[in-house]
Amino acid sequence: MRVAESMKVAQYDQYGAARDVLRIIEAPVPEPRPDELLVRVRASSVNPIDCALRSGYGREFFETRATLPLRPGRDVAGDVVRVGVAVTTFSPGDEVYASVFYGANAEYIAVPAAHAALKPSSLNFREAAALPFAALTAWTALVKAAGLNERSTPGQRVVIPRGAGGVGSVGIQLVKAWGGYVASTCSTRNVDLVRSLRADLVLDHTKEDLRGKLQGFDVAFDTSFDTEQVLLHALKINAGARYVSVVSPKLRLIDQFGLEAGLKEGDRLLAENVRAQAALGRSYAWVFTELDGDALQSIAQLVDAGRIRPVVNQVFPFERIAEAHEYCEAARAPGRIVIDLQAL
Repeated sequence: MRVAESMKVAQYDQYGAARDVLRIIEAPVPEPRPDELLVRVRASSVNPIDCALRSGYGREFFETRATLPLRPGRDVAGDVVRVGVAVTTFSPGDEVYASVFYGANAEYIAVPAAHAALKPSSLNFREAAALPFAALTAWTALVKAAGLNERSTPGQRVVIPRGAGGVGSVGIQLVKAWGGYVASTCSTRNVDLVRSLRADLVLDHTKEDLRGKLQGFDVAFDTSFDTEQVLLHALKINAGARYVSVVSPKLRLIDQFGLEAGLKEGDRLLAENVRAQAALGRSYAWVFTELDGDALQSIAQLVDAGRIRPVVNQVFPFERIAEAHEYCEAARAPGRIVIDLQAL
């Protein structure tokens, strides 16, 4: 399969506003390592974390992994054009989807084979690109941390705020696919959308008393920075209830105090919260998204069975990626923002 020598890729050389710092440049096409796939990216996405990192949020932590210049993008949907010598699970021509930590807003990307899965056959590339990072975030919290699965979920009561968001919308559908009860919150304009995801109880957080209506839950999956106390109030006492958050204050603390002191303060605060909740017979955890091709394969099966669908809000062509970042930051739009690279 013919592969170009150079590619277009989004990149920023300094932190700042999208229109000021985000550029599309020409760069060499990467060579896959022995355990990697080279994927021609047909569609990618813009995540809120992409915009936050471009603005400098969490830089003290993330610069321990990669330094400027940085290439945004965490979602990949495309076709395999080359495989590393150690890869036996994929072949050129396979249509795949995956999540990465950096660099997916590009024409090509090298992806570890262990982080990829065959794209859901019922989705096109743009729809598939709306899923990986959000779905893996929900999977990390609900499956790996809270212990939900097809066998354990029936009868469980789960509360998920921001149900119209990318992570919340997948989380709702995952719990419902496995027979759980889900309550969610959203703004007035998104109530019908969240109901369409089969949430059992949808509360408009702009109008309703959440504390009075959210009680007796087994699992709270926190996807918002301002809902922890409401969700803890909603959990059962002395019944093994679980609180799991993907919006911990660790990055904020690192930005505030520096890497070492911020990590220590985060560990102290986490330990304090774990003790407090243990005294009430509950568990308490902060988690970060884990990249996992096996999980994506399970999610693809649920998608093709009609149990999970992506929620795509807006599609932008690659050359308008700075506009897509601005839209993500300004609109607080439901669902996902997709970047279409198929015209390149």
